[in-house]
Amino acid sequence: MNLLEYDNDAAADKIARYKKEKESHKEYLYKSKHGPKRYKEFMKKDAEAAAKGIPKNPKGIKALHKGKWGYMKNRKFTPD
Repeated sequence: MNLLEYDNDAAADKIARYKKEKESHKEYLYKSKHGPKRYKEFMKKDAEAAAKGIPKNPKGIKALHKGKWGYMKNRKFTPD
């Protein structure tokens, strides 16, 4: 095994470890905020939103329309 293969393996291990730590930290935050029984719902909702590429905010996307801030959802604007 040469040095380049070692560096790639080490980098891949580091990336995998960081990804696992990020997931466990997110799970910890959801558990502490919503309780040990409900956190699975929030993890599932978060994963579905990431897969679909939709915004996580149920109100929609924050937008500015005619000088007013509000939310845009389904091509409809609702001011704050």
